[in-house]
Order: sequence, then C-alpha cells, then structure tokens
Amino acid sequence: MTETNGLAIQMTAVVAMAKNRIIGDGAGLLWHLRDDLKRVKALTMGCPLIMGRKTWDSIGRPLPGRASIVMTRDPSWTAEGAHTVADMPAAIAASIDWINATEAAKPNIILFGGGEIYQQGLEYCNRIEMTIVDLLPDGGASPAYFPDINPADWHNVIEADIAVSDDAPAFRYETLTRLATPRELIA
Repeated sequence: MTETNGLAIQMTAVVAMAKNRIIGDGAGLLWHLRDDLKRVKALTMGCPLIMGRKTWDSIGRPLPGRASIVMTRDPSWTAEGAHTVADMPAAIAASIDWINATEAAKPNIILFGGGEIYQQGLEYCNRIEMTIVDLLPDGGASPAYFPDINPADWHNVIEADIAVSDDAPAFRYETLTRLATPRELIA
C-alpha cells in the first residue's frame, strides 16, 4: 500500500454522468448543476486531479487548491498550471509526488475524466463518487462514456436524490466503495 505521512493514499473517481453513462460530447459537460459543482469542489480540494487533455480543455485552467495532472498522447502539449504525463503510472507517480510535497494535500488521488482516463484508472480506485443526471443525451459526434462497472465489485454506501430549484435536470448522488482491494498504486 502506498503511504504518505503514515496515511494510505487512495484513489477516488469523481464523475457526473447521464442515465445512459454519457459524460460529455467531446467539447464539455452537457449540463450545469450548481449544487454538484460545489460538491465536486469539496470532494477534490487539496487533491491531485488526473484528467485527460479534453477534460483540461473543457475546464480551461487549473482549479485552485488542486494539482492538474493531464494525460496526453502528444508529448509536445503543455499548458500553464498543468503537469503533463503520458500514461496512468506516470500520472499516479506525479500525484503521489504532489501529495508528498504539498503540506495541505489530502492522501487522495482524484480520477477526474474523461472516458479513456476512467477506463484506464478505475482498477486503482477504491471509491466512486457519482452524480447521475436524469437525462438521456446522445452525446453528439464524439460521445464520452463512463465505463460499465461490475456491481458485484462495488457496494453502494450512500444514495441521495437531490431536489432541484431551477431549470436544472433532476439528479442523484451515489457513493460506491470497492469490495475487494484495488490495484496497488505504484510510485
């Protein structure tokens, strides 16, 4: 088990998806949920975020109080405030380095999307924080999906329907914990 200051470092996937598992259309989010954005901020503050370049592009900047670890196939790609890596092991190593070097860091690596990043990183996660939006979008020309997970591998520990007060679609939160030990985080 990878540790920092005596605490085990864990990985959590944080995702907002439609009922059909679509998370984006290649250009960004398909909805704006103010309450969910507040929840995401609370879940991710003080943590390194592993994301793909398209997710970075949709955000457009580093998020304060968090490290942005961006996986890309383009070795020449750079962005101010982003730490660029080529693969998941390098992203995990950069995340662990940031946690060890940052006084206020939490021992939690956040898998932040998109679809390919979730596909590559879910085996390391011991927790998934899901927002499930009551929509069925088609995802446009380049839909991104959250991967299917085996329900036998996960336990739903929290589920909450959220009341909406504006034009936002209905949504719910689910927190899943892995029943078996996830793949070891190797620095």
